[in-house]
Amino acid sequence: MVGRLAVVTTQSPIAWRKLVYQVARMPQKENHYDFRSWFHLGELEVTADNVRAYLLKANGCVIGYLAAPDISQHRRWDLVDGSWYGDQDDTLRPRIILVWVADAYRRQGVGSTLVQALADGFGCQVADVSWSAPISDAGRRLACRLSPEGIWAG
Repeated sequence: MVGRLAVVTTQSPIAWRKLVYQVARMPQKENHYDFRSWFHLGELEVTADNVRAYLLKANGCVIGYLAAPDISQHRRWDLVDGSWYGDQDDTLRPRIILVWVADAYRRQGVGSTLVQALADGFGCQVADVSWSAPISDAGRRLACRLSPEGIWAG
C-alpha cells in the first residue's frame, strides 16, 4: 500500500484538525450518521482519552480515515455468532470509533493499514485494539479479517 499517513490530535495545528473535520463528513454522509466523528475545531485541548485521527493519503487525496480515543472498558465479542463473552476488561486500549475508506480503494488494505498504524502508535497488537459497537458490515469484515478469534469491543 503506497501512501502517506498523518496522525492528527486535538493539539495539532488547526489546518490539520479542519482537514479531519472535512474528511469526517464523508463517512457521515455515506452512512447517514447524525454526527461527525471529529469535532475538535476550537482551542487546542488535551483530552483525557487521547482522541486522534489517522489520515492516509494517495494520489493527492485522503483515501482513508480512522478516529480513535483510548478507552478502558471492553468485552470480548465473537463476530461470527455475535455473542459477548468473558468479563469486562479494564485494560487501556485504543478504540476505533470509525474507520472509513474511499470507494475506489476498498479491499486494497487501506483499512488494515490504518488499524495497524493505530496499534503501532499505541504499542499493542492489532488483536488488542478495541472496536466501538455497533460495527457496520464493512467494519465487521475488516475486524474479522484482522482478529478472526474475536475482538475487544465496547
